[in-house]
Amino acid sequence: MPRLQPLYEQYKDQGFDIIAIEARRDTERAKKLIADHKLTYTLLENGEGEREVVRRLFSVGVFPTTFVVGRDNKVYYYHLGFEEGQEKKLEEEIKSLLEKT
Repeated sequence: MPRLQPLYEQYKDQGFDIIAIEARRDTERAKKLIADHKLTYTLLENGEGEREVVRRLFSVGVFPTTFVVGRDNKVYYYHLGFEEGQEKKLEEEIKSLLEKT
């Protein structure tokens, strides 16, 4: 998550946004991570039961999972897991979608 902050800062004024979903429902851990890394994008909790979002609505079973969604709300790219350096690939994808509109 901290490696996404620079992408958010660079592209947020062009309509780019990040919504991270904390899947473990460990609110205190998530708050500490946000504060320690000065994250400014949106973090939501996953919920439980019928309110559970990640697995039920998006069929996500691997964490982290990243979806890159265009302004038309279509998923154009997704990534299972997150390896060091993957933020460069994400930036290419983000730029390609921002250039389309």
